[in-house]
Amino acid sequence: LKQQTIALSRQYTGVAVRMSKKQKKQLKTELSILEKNFPKTHGCFQIVMANQEELVCRFVAPGGIKYNMQCNISPSYPAVMPIWITESNDPFVAQLMEELNSADEASTSASHPLLAKVRHFVSRMCGQMKVPTPAVLGELLSNACSAQVEDSDSDNNYDMSDGSDAGNDDGDEGEEDFGGDMFGDEDMDLQCSDPEDIGGDAGITDENKAVLEKIRMKTRQDNLQGAASGSIRATDRLMRELQDIYRSQNFKSGMYTVELLDDCLYNWNIKLYKVDPDSPLYEDMKRLKETEGMDHLLLHILFDDKFPYSPPFVRLVKPVVTGGYVLAGGAICMELLTPQGWSSVYTIEAVVLQIGATLVKGRARIIFAQSKGEVYTLAKAQHAYKSLVKIHEKSGWFTPPKDEG
Repeated sequence: LKQQTIALSRQYTGVAVRMSKKQKKQLKTELSILEKNFPKTHGCFQIVMANQEELVCRFVAPGGIKYNMQCNISPSYPAVMPIWITESNDPFVAQLMEELNSADEASTSASHPLLAKVRHFVSRMCGQMKVPTPAVLGELLSNACSAQVEDSDSDNNYDMSDGSDAGNDDGDEGEEDFGGDMFGDEDMDLQCSDPEDIGGDAGITDENKAVLEKIRMKTRQDNLQGAASGSIRATDRLMRELQDIYRSQNFKSGMYTVELLDDCLYNWNIKLYKVDPDSPLYEDMKRLKETEGMDHLLLHILFDDKFPYSPPFVRLVKPVVTGGYVLAGGAICMELLTPQGWSSVYTIEAVVLQIGATLVKGRARIIFAQSKGEVYTLAKAQHAYKSLVKIHEKSGWFTPPKDEG
C-alpha cells in the first residue's frame, strides 16, 4: 500500500497551486455530503473517515465482505485529482482504482469531481455485486450544487484552513484571484446548471430512461459473461453522451433523433431533420419529403474502444448528395473527424450539428432519383476516409475561402 501511494503521488510533483477559500469550501461541501449520506452504519457504502487530506471508505458486499479504499486528497484539489488506493487483491476492485486514478475528463471537469469519482465507484461495485444502487447516489451532485447556491456555512465539521490564511486577507485575495482564473464562477455556474452531469437521468423522458436502463442491463450482463465490447472508458463516456443528448433542447425540439442499432452503444444512427432554412439544402429536403417521403438526413456513427480519445467514424447514409464535403460512400471531409483534428472534449451533439452546418456551407444538394446514381456504402466510406486521412497527414488542412463556404 505504501509503494502504491508513493508511485501515484508523483502526479503532485510540480504543482504549487493551493486551494483558494472557494475551493476549500467546495471540498468541505463534498466531504460533508458524503459523510451525511453514507455514515458508518450504511448497509452498502460507508465513509469511515473524512478530512481535507484523506477520505477512507468501505463498500460492504453481500455476505458482509468489506472492501476498504483510501483517497489521498491533494492540497491542490481540484487542480490535481485525488489518489485512490486499496489493500484489496480483488482484480475488479484493482481495476476500479485504475479507473478512479485515470484522467477521465467527464469526472475531472465535473463541478464536484470527488463526488463524481465516488459515484462511479459505488455504481460499478453495485453492478458487479448485483445489488441495488443506493437511491441517494444520483442526488449527490444536485445536493452539492444546492449547497453551493445557498452558500451555506452551517456545517462546521471540517476546518479547511491550514493556518496560513489567518489574519492575512491580502494573501487570500491573491489566492482567490488565481483560483478564480482557473475555476471561475462562470464555469462553475455552467456546470451546476445541469445537476446530474455525473450520470443521473433527471430531465429525461420515461421512454428514453427505459432505453438507458436497457443498455445498462445489457452492458452489465455482457460484463458478467465476459462478452463486453469496447472499453470501460468508452462505454461510460458514451452513456453520458446519450444522457446529455436525451436532456438536450435540440433533441427535445426535434432537430435530430438517435437510434442505437441492435441496442449497441457503439453503433448509432442519427436522423437530422433541420438545417439552415435559408439554404438550398433545406429546400431540397422539403422536396425530398414531398417526392420520396423522406424528411431527414441519415447519419451513421461508429465508435471504437479508444473513444473519446479517437474520433468516431461518421458517414452520410442517405440521401446521396453532391457537394457539402461529402466523399465517396458518404464519408465526410471534416478535420474534426480525423485524428489530427479530433479532441476528446467534443460532444456528439456538437459534432452532429457541425456536420449539418458543414453540409450547408459546402453547398450540398440532394441528388434525386438516386437509384440511377451512386449508392453510399460503409465499405466505400471507410476507404474514402482512410485516403482522406493519409492525404491530410502529408499536406495538412486549410480553411477554404469564404465564397467556398
